[in-house]
Amino acid sequence: MPKKRESEFLTEAEVNALLRVPDRRTLQGKRDYSILKLLVSSGLRKAELCNLRISDVTTYRNEPVIDVIGKGQRYRRVHLNRDIVEAIIDYQKSLKRLPKIKTMFKEAANNVPLFFNLGVRGNCKIVPLTHKAVDCLIRRVKKSALITKRITPHSTRHTYATTLLDKGADLRTVQELLGHSHIRTTEKYLHSSDEKKRSAVSRLQFV
Repeated sequence: MPKKRESEFLTEAEVNALLRVPDRRTLQGKRDYSILKLLVSSGLRKAELCNLRISDVTTYRNEPVIDVIGKGQRYRRVHLNRDIVEAIIDYQKSLKRLPKIKTMFKEAANNVPLFFNLGVRGNCKIVPLTHKAVDCLIRRVKKSALITKRITPHSTRHTYATTLLDKGADLRTVQELLGHSHIRTTEKYLHSSDEKKRSAVSRLQFV
């Protein structure tokens, strides 16, 4: 049986390169930046991202969080840094200027999708963000950021997990943040983390 191809994860420099790509003066740029920032900072699956509603971004004990329904209808709560929330708010403000979206907010604000597909010249389709749109976004920003390694939307989830482990988070906490039902699934990220540590040690040279 052929060995399953391992998902790539991104270095800090590569994440920063991706985040510099969107033109945040435009509606699409604000949306793309928010999506990328959220993916690398929350470990969301692609399907979870596409299913988000406005009401899912909330607060818990005065701290910003996102409530997620993941695989198997399992609920989890992920804490967010305030800069992510600020990016989302900036995007939402621009989005509300579109007449159709403005009407949707008035009629059913809490049930409005967090992200929408954007058409030519930023025209908004009244459909939630699709899986295909997320795939296209990752391919586009990867190319613009001159990143040659293979990355997918799952690479951002892999990056989130690996970064947490490298920063000292325990495996059980990472399991809960990722919404894994079995810790064996989370353990696969330890290999990447250990590889990074071994690589760092191998570069040590003393005279």
